[in-house]
Parts: sequence; structure tokens; C-alpha cells
Amino acid sequence: MKKWLSTLSVSTLLLSSLVGCAGGDEPSGQAGSNKTAGNAAGGKVTIKLMQFKVEITDKVKAMADEYMKQNPNVIIEAQVTKDYETLLKTRFASGDEPDVFMTKAYTDIADWSDKLADLSNEPWMSKVSPSAVQGMTVGGKKLGFPIAFEGYGFIYNKDLFAKAGIDKVPTTLTELKQVNEKLKAANIPSFAEGYKEWWILGQHLFNLPFAYEKDPVATIDKINKGQAKVSDVAAMNGFFDVLDATLKYGKGAESVGVSYDNQVADFSSGKTAMMQQGVWTIDSIVKINPNLKMGMFAIPLTDNAADTKMPVGVPGYYVINKNSKNLEESKKFLNWIHDNGQKYLVDSFKLIPAFTDLKTTPDLGPLAEDLSAYVAKNQTIPWAHTLWPSGTNQEFAKPLQAYVGGQMKKEQALAEVQNIWNARKK
Repeated sequence: MKKWLSTLSVSTLLLSSLVGCAGGDEPSGQAGSNKTAGNAAGGKVTIKLMQFKVEITDKVKAMADEYMKQNPNVIIEAQVTKDYETLLKTRFASGDEPDVFMTKAYTDIADWSDKLADLSNEPWMSKVSPSAVQGMTVGGKKLGFPIAFEGYGFIYNKDLFAKAGIDKVPTTLTELKQVNEKLKAANIPSFAEGYKEWWILGQHLFNLPFAYEKDPVATIDKINKGQAKVSDVAAMNGFFDVLDATLKYGKGAESVGVSYDNQVADFSSGKTAMMQQGVWTIDSIVKINPNLKMGMFAIPLTDNAADTKMPVGVPGYYVINKNSKNLEESKKFLNWIHDNGQKYLVDSFKLIPAFTDLKTTPDLGPLAEDLSAYVAKNQTIPWAHTLWPSGTNQEFAKPLQAYVGGQMKKEQALAEVQNIWNARKK
């Protein structure tokens, strides 16, 4: 999921600007082998599908082929591409509009909302997990079909925790400090955070205080209107407490030179007990250490355990073009995907389901299992960074990195964040 960051911005809520799980270097491809025959054959319906998860191109093709076998009157013409946003806009501009395509949550889906069909009354909508609803709702209409959940927190090494005498994960700032002190007493470094990467610091970690607001949308709107400042966010001090802890019990100022790859390698090889990352790291961890016993817990910013929740977002939603000539057939296709979601979304695509009637399997690994537990208890917060002014997440990393490196004090870093916000807000 490292590569989904560019998609994760809403994302985070998730999803848009997140760096995580998407990507790959596979070429774009066409899924659905009967394209020519389908267009030439009378009476057949062609559904044009676009999506950006290129790493599952072959699996999307297999799903499309199965649908066409069961529905011989339909051709699924699926395009999976890396240069997604540009191509999507080009196709709409040229009149070659897809019937079904992917969007990210919040800002992205809102930008496309005037072209999207209302899916509020579809039979599967009642099965959508509550945490996935807000990011696809515009003007009271539910416009998306969530393909998965992604989330992040502190991933931890269970054996190292046990070695340090830690028998439960922390749920408050005080408990987090106690965990770090126990690890220190056992000569186990807590962290080696990858603050060289803008998204780890300026997006994921800095997302937390905004996401912990009672109403992140209202708070961010106030900041945009000049009615509040970034420094007014209630959990901002908690953010710096956690950031300081990762430095004190980690590599200190040197953290600004630690890359994502080094962060994951140090954790996977047992050099550190924790790292701030998400479910997308599972494959990289297992490749380095297939026997590592790990889990993931939400990062606390206060001393109230009830506040502590996990940032969970949907990296992409299927949506339907409301002007599609095959609107009902497209709805039928999404209904079929839900009905076969355990087979394709979970077992084949290896995604964490965003539907209450689909279940996480052991094959998805312990990080997915822990994330799903937070979702099941509705202990989640959004990827609020997707609500920030466009492009600010990458810019915010600069003053925060300067703070990590000791070039800026807390007040200076926040003042610079505010300047960036003011310059980029609409």
C-alpha cells in the first residue's frame, strides 16, 4: 500500500493522497476479451469500466470474464490504468464516458457528483459499513460502492512487547509513555520512524488531530474561513506529544533521514518494537520476516481511552455514470459484485471488506484482522487530510520535518503550516 498514497487522499478519506496500496508498474490493460465481438454483436450490452488499482488487473479481468459467462448478453470492457485521473477526464471530455468508474472519497466524489447516479436505494447499500458511508455521501445521496477499507496506526512486535513485560496495547497517552519506558528498560528501541517521507509525517501522523475533532468537516471549514487556526485544533498538543515520543524513544533528529523502506526493514527484522504504518505494509513485512508476530493499535492523542480510534478510509469507490445508456445493467453489475464480494473483493483481490456481510479472512493477515475489529466496534476516525486544501499534505511535511530536525520550534512549525494553509485554501 505504499504506492496508494497518491490515491489515498481522503481519504484518505483515504483516500486520495495516501501512499499506500495501490500501485505497481504493471501496464494498463483491457479486461474483457470479447470487446470486438461484443461491439459487433447485435443485442449485447457493453459496460465500460475504469479503475486505478493496477496491481489487480488480472483479477479484475477474471471477475469480468465470470460475469460475462453468467450474463452472455453483456460485455465488460474494463480499463485499469496508472494515469487514471488524466485519462478519466479525457474520456469524459471526448464523449467516451465510462459506465462504471472509480473515485476517491469526499472531495473527489463531490467533484464528480453531478455526473453520478444515486445508489442510495440499491439492495447492497444497507450492508455498507457505517465508516464507509460519509465519504461517499453528497447532498444526502449515497453515490458509491466501497471496494475496501484501509487504515493505519502503530504496528507492533508482539514478541518484543512480551519481552518487555507489556501485556496490553496502550489506549491513552500515559499508557503509551509507559510502554515506551518498559521497552527502554529492556533495551529495545521503540521506533525508527520514516520521516524522510512526506506522507508518513505530513499526511498520516498529522491527520490525527484533525480526525480526532468531533466534527472534522466543520473544524476545517472554520480554518478555511479564517474563523480558527490550525493551532486551535483540540488534539494538536497530543499530536506533538506522540511525535516527540517517536523521537525520544527512536532515532531523534535522525528520523528525518529514515526512509519508508528503512523503517519497514528495521521493524520487520526486530530492530524496533513499533512503527507508524498501515495494513499495506503486510506483504513487505512478511517478505523480510514471515514468522513475525505482529498487531496494530490506534494511536492515542489524549488520556481518555474512549477517544482513541483508528483512522480508516476507503481508497476507492465504484460509481456509476448517471448518463450511462446502460444504467440499470451497470447497477446490476455492482449488485453482482456485492453478491460475489467474498470471492472477488476479499479472497481474490485480498482487500479488507467495507461491507458488514463480508468477512475478513486469515489470509489477509493480522493487521487486517485488527483493523476489522476497530471497524466492527465503530471505533474509527476519518482520513481528514483529504479535506485539507489541495496539495497541502506534502507541503505540511516541510515545517514538521524541520521540527523533527531541530530547526523549528513547535510554534514556528505550526505558524508555517498555517501560512501554507492560507496560501492554498480556495
